[in-house]
Amino acid sequence: MEKELTKYFKDLLCKEKRDKENSLSLDKIGLGSSIKENSGELSSYDNHPGDLGSETFEAEKNYSFRKNYKTIIKLIDNAIKKIENNNYGFCEVCGKTIDIDRLKLIPYARFCIECEKSYNKSLNEIEKGRPIEEEVLWPPFGKSFRDNEIDDNILFDGEDTWQAVKNYEDNSGYVEGIESISNEKYKKQFE
Repeated sequence: MEKELTKYFKDLLCKEKRDKENSLSLDKIGLGSSIKENSGELSSYDNHPGDLGSETFEAEKNYSFRKNYKTIIKLIDNAIKKIENNNYGFCEVCGKTIDIDRLKLIPYARFCIECEKSYNKSLNEIEKGRPIEEEVLWPPFGKSFRDNEIDDNILFDGEDTWQAVKNYEDNSGYVEGIESISNEKYKKQFE
């Protein structure tokens, strides 16, 4: 890559890093302060739950942006190191040159567009469309938090609950009694 172009990308990366760092230093909502302080109210108890929901949503959104900015700053630092080592602009997977237009949009890009597509596709295949929450859910469905206790005096646990629901459905064919009412029975009432 030409020195002039390398300088352009280094300046672009440094500007992007400054912007992200400035955003991180200015916006503190949801970090180290309570929702009560952010909303300006004396108490969070007497507020409408929807008001606190909005404040919580904004704090979580801000946390997500901050996390993303920190990740981008790390990618920018890696890109600047690559410039200093004269290997900036090359795909980390296939080694081909990353398109200049792509680098102008995402100066910290690690992959060429083809490898990025295959990387995202492989991530989607791994996830199989399952919600991310399932990675942290414990215990898995069909069990409860009491299933693995040392003190085994549990009379009715999560698995028993699922079995009871299944038996109820199998015996009557319906979860609720109202489901067993047919249209014929209803029509006969008016005859």
